[in-house]
Amino acid sequence: MNLVELRARAREDLQDEDSADYHWTDDQIDGAIQRVVAEYSAAVPAQKQDDLATTADNVELDISTLTDLLLLQSIEFPIDQHPPYMQRFQMWADRVFMVDKGDGNDARVRWLQAHTVAAGSSTVPAKHDELLILGATGYLAMSASAYTVDRASIAGRYGTMSYRAWGKERLARYDTTLATVSRRIERRTLYTEE
Repeated sequence: MNLVELRARAREDLQDEDSADYHWTDDQIDGAIQRVVAEYSAAVPAQKQDDLATTADNVELDISTLTDLLLLQSIEFPIDQHPPYMQRFQMWADRVFMVDKGDGNDARVRWLQAHTVAAGSSTVPAKHDELLILGATGYLAMSASAYTVDRASIAGRYGTMSYRAWGKERLARYDTTLATVSRRIERRTLYTEE
């Protein structure tokens, strides 16, 4: 789901669908969604691989084209060797310094990328959309709980307690599910790299 669809699903779970009297603004919901996307990215980053040109007689490799880079996993250069020849490297800003000098051919870079969710797109797999909703609505309920403390409302103190209990329950499920998804990805990565 893209950001607009995730926002609508969050409003559905929050029972905040009356556009004439929204409890949460679009910016508040979007902020909670982006927070959860950042947490999801840290736990389950997108695995990427790109072939980048090296420069002859130079140990530097320009990685500025790798957008939303979280972590550089490996650099294979030269590529297609058996077994693969992996470079030791150091990273500084948008440059990587390999041990061996380039020769103009490509180096294969494996890296981890942060997920993005925008108005028309998302890099989060569809099977994890509900996980994002779970976390975002949990955070929103907890923020509503904090906001309603010491404020007069029809529900009185019970409204605050209801938001807090509902938010805590959703965040507990979110944390558990995110940890499970992360472990599955780690196991799959470990077994496929052996």
